[in-house]
Amino acid sequence: MKRCLTCLLAVACVLLMFCGCSREDENSTVIRMGGFPNVTHVQALVARNMTRNGQGWFERYLPGYTVEWYTYNAGPTAMEAIFGRTVDLTYVGPSPALNAYAVSAGREVRLLAGAVNGGAALMVLPDSGIATAADFKGRSIATPQLGNTQDVSCRAWLTKNGLSCSLEGAGDCRVSPTPNAMQLQLLKQGDVAACWTVEPWVSSLEKMAGARALVQEPHVVTTVLAGRVGWLKRHPKEAAAIIQAHADLTQWIIDHPEEAQAHVVAELTELTQAPFDPELVRSAWKRLTLTTQIDLPGLKQFVADAQGCGLLDRVPPLEPMIYQPEQQ
Repeated sequence: MKRCLTCLLAVACVLLMFCGCSREDENSTVIRMGGFPNVTHVQALVARNMTRNGQGWFERYLPGYTVEWYTYNAGPTAMEAIFGRTVDLTYVGPSPALNAYAVSAGREVRLLAGAVNGGAALMVLPDSGIATAADFKGRSIATPQLGNTQDVSCRAWLTKNGLSCSLEGAGDCRVSPTPNAMQLQLLKQGDVAACWTVEPWVSSLEKMAGARALVQEPHVVTTVLAGRVGWLKRHPKEAAAIIQAHADLTQWIIDHPEEAQAHVVAELTELTQAPFDPELVRSAWKRLTLTTQIDLPGLKQFVADAQGCGLLDRVPPLEPMIYQPEQQ
């Protein structure tokens, strides 16, 4: 597992070195933001749908600027975009952000705000016979992507319960990184015994396969707003506006759940190019806790979890990872 991750880190470092030789356009009036087609990225989905309809939320706080939105399916891919300077800010899970922070020795990634806690679960079929961690011996669990937040949570949970796992298939059980959209089919076919995933996929597995949640972590950090240091240094006023816009949007979503859900359904329909079931969003909503606070103790626990299951080595002190305009 570590050999595989070492290769990924090496690629990221090469990207970082390569990008360091290029010069950014300091006069650009385009801000590039990323997000995932997950309900746990609710702020991104709502804002992107508003932008799509000419009612951009972030644009209100950034007169003269255009916001371009980019879609990623999992955190490691979004962090590659940060390293490649193809995105300025992105909603992302904490584990990939921490991994990128470690890879760059603390130089490339900052956290601007918290976004969502909860919304993830370990899902099993009702007739699987699985009731405890010990029941996963000899079985496989699907996670969205190697090193993403749910992947780390899954491996840490197994490790804490005395089970070993590896990419090569050795150990007590296997964790199989699998795109969220493919997990339902694999679960129904019996190719995996469970899925550790996020909303709306949790609710989809409930509805389409009758799956139930074996493990839920409602207070665990699921989504944060991260930014690229180079962009933040050049645009402190814009960064401050982004943070305020994110905070106000978060409160607006809390105060207007039905309208916000309509934006989420509309945006997921656009991104997936298929009608999205509003009931899945309503179901997912109950598992989400929206926030703007950065949970530093929670981040430190993620570091300990990732290190404990061999997904992360040394990490610089986390306090400088929290964005402070005057320190950039």
